Formats: sequence, structure tokens, C-alpha cells
Amino acid sequence: MQRQSTRRTFLTTVGVAGAMSVAGCSSLPGSGGSTSTPPTDTKNTDNGTNDDSGAPGTSVDDFEDISRWEVTNGRLRGTGQDVFQGSQSMVLEPKNGASEPVAKISRAFYPEALNLSSHDLSLAVKVNKPDSIKVRAEIIAPAQSTMLTSTRHIPIELDGWVRFDLGYTGKRGNPVLDSVTKVNVQIGPVDKPFQVLVDDLRKIPKPDTGKVMFQFDDGHVSAYETAYPTLKQNGWSGAVAVAPNAVGGDDRITEADMREMGGDGWDMIGHASELLPDHSSKEQRQILQQTKQYLEVKGFTNGARHFVAPYSRVDTTTLNHINDLFETGYLFGAGPNNAKHPSNSAFISRVQGPSADGTSQIVDMAAEFNQLAVISYHEIGSEGVSVDTFEQIVDHVNSKDVDVVTPSQLIDSDGW
Repeated sequence: MQRQSTRRTFLTTVGVAGAMSVAGCSSLPGSGGSTSTPPTDTKNTDNGTNDDSGAPGTSVDDFEDISRWEVTNGRLRGTGQDVFQGSQSMVLEPKNGASEPVAKISRAFYPEALNLSSHDLSLAVKVNKPDSIKVRAEIIAPAQSTMLTSTRHIPIELDGWVRFDLGYTGKRGNPVLDSVTKVNVQIGPVDKPFQVLVDDLRKIPKPDTGKVMFQFDDGHVSAYETAYPTLKQNGWSGAVAVAPNAVGGDDRITEADMREMGGDGWDMIGHASELLPDHSSKEQRQILQQTKQYLEVKGFTNGARHFVAPYSRVDTTTLNHINDLFETGYLFGAGPNNAKHPSNSAFISRVQGPSADGTSQIVDMAAEFNQLAVISYHEIGSEGVSVDTFEQIVDHVNSKDVDVVTPSQLIDSDGW
């Protein structure tokens, strides 16, 4: 199915996973104390009933009454000492001495089902221990045989509250989203005890069409020599995550390459070679400011609004600075996002592109359920993903009813 003319019209109108694993930025030349304040969302003080405090969407559960939730694994309790909004959050922990630590909770929606036919879900989470965690959600619509699953990875250093979209990563049967009868939230199994706080489950409006975004980290020359002409054949643009000190280096794009791509609607977006949580708050901000300044001075003002976290690693301080200096921030999360306006613009999830099957599955989910899939690559060819695999993904995206966008086209669209 070819939709090139439709996509080109979309691009003109807007303007100039699974099987994936976390990929770092170790190929870049020279690569080598946080708070509990929500990094990108204003705390909701009206118990989450509406959007008048700045929180996105509409409340599904504010966790003020945890009796609505059933424990199927582990244990839960309420706490008023550490909350994202309102006066209480929920603590999820495994049972003491559990050989395979896991916690799973469920809320039934009966007799009135939850209607998610035109909405996505988002959730606020804080990981107290261990260092990293994976959050899994199940959307039962209306039975266990017809459900959607969502998986989101939380970075190892992130020790504060963070909101994120529950992007769909898999499905069973044919879910009917206007008849959601249960939502399950699961932590684990992991290899050691954990404590995770959850709060403020919300639903967010989504558009009528899904979106896909291509990003290419570190400014490898293959972004110019391979990705650029391949996407151009389909009438699409992408984004290159640029570490300023690497531009023009061995196997890296030059400023001339960047200008040519920028002239065709590509975004040159911010990146860095340093692991940001290893630095003080002042040093992190300086690195981010220098990256943004480089792009602005060189004339890439659209791309200067966006940033890709090195190694997909952030702490709460990093997110606060990204939220303050940039309009969007990206990192590995393993699933799609809300395609109208991600609920946390500094914490947008990406999937890694080297797995053709895993990436195709995420694209399929984004297309079917109108979500945003951000596909990231490092080098194409040589020691990176093969050219054939990359072209296979491009062809797969071209077969789907989705709009291909850049970071700037996403935030400059009417839905943002």
C-alpha cells in the first residue's frame, strides 16, 4: 500500500520494542542528587479530576481509594508521604521472601466499562528500589483473551516521580477498546526485592492516525549517505542526534551534510557523549546548554528544540533540565507514545531499530492504535544494522496507514 502523496501533503502542511535492547553511544569520539518533584508535569492538586492544574488528560484513578485495586501478586499499601498528586499514592512490593519478586494489581471497571477507543493511558511512577525496573500494564478489553499489553523501561538512575504513556507493545485477540473491563499493573519479576510507587492513572486523547519518527544517533555518516536518500525516496524526513564535538570527525556527518539535510526538512537535534547522571546539576545544565547553543548558532533552530539522552540514561535532575531547555526529550523506553501530545514531553519513548521483527511489531501497534513509534538507529551498514534490515523497516512503515514526522513536525502540528 503506497501513501506517499498523502504523507507528502502531511509534511507540507506541518512544515519544514519487544525485541529491542538499549543501545548506547559508545561509538562517539571522546565518550567515556535529585528531588522527588515531578520533572515534567505540574502536580495536580485537585485529585486529578481535570486538566486545570496542568496535568494532561482526565483522571481514571487518583489512588485516593486503593480499595478499588485487587492484589494478585505481592502486596500493596497506600502512602501519603510521597505522592505525585493528591494526598496518597500506592506502594507496590513483592511478598517478603518471595523467590521471584513480583507485584501485580488489578482494577475492574464494572458495571460501566472504561472507554479507551479515542484515548491512551498514562501513569506516574517512582522507583525507590532497586536501581531499575520495568513496568508492564495489561488492558483487558473486554476479556483476558482480548487484551493489549504495554511495557516501559525506567532508567537506572531515575529516582524521582515520572509520568509516561502506556504505549501498546503487544496484543492478544481483537481488543474492543470502548469496553475495557480491567487494567492490570505489574512490576517484575526481578531478581531482588523492590518498592515502586504508582499514582495518577489518566487517559489522554489520541489522533485518528498513528505516527512514526526516524532518529539517527551520533551523526554517523550513514545517516547522510544511506538514511537520507532512502527516506527521501518516500517523501519523508528524519532527525539526526548531533553531538557537537563529533561533527566532521571520522565517519561523521559534516556541517555541509547537515545543511543539505536540513534544507529537506530534517531536524538536527541535540545529543551529547557524556553520561549525564554522572555529572552535577550545574555540569549537566552546561552540557545541555552548549549542545543547544551549537545548533542555534549553526542555524538549526528547529532541531535545537529537541534532545536525545546519551545512553538513554537520565536522573530526575537531567529531566528537569531537559524540560526547561528543550521542548522534547527522547530515550529508550521500549514502546510507543501518545501521538497527539505525549504526556511527558521530556520522556518520550524510543525503540531500537536493529531488530526487524521487533520494530515492525511496534510499528504495527502504532498504526493500529494511532500511537507514535519513534525508531532509533546508530550506524547503518558496516558494524551497525544492515542496509537490508533498515530498508525492510522503511518498506514496512510505507505499507502502513501512518504519518512519518520529525520532532519539529510533531510539536508544530495542531494536536500539540
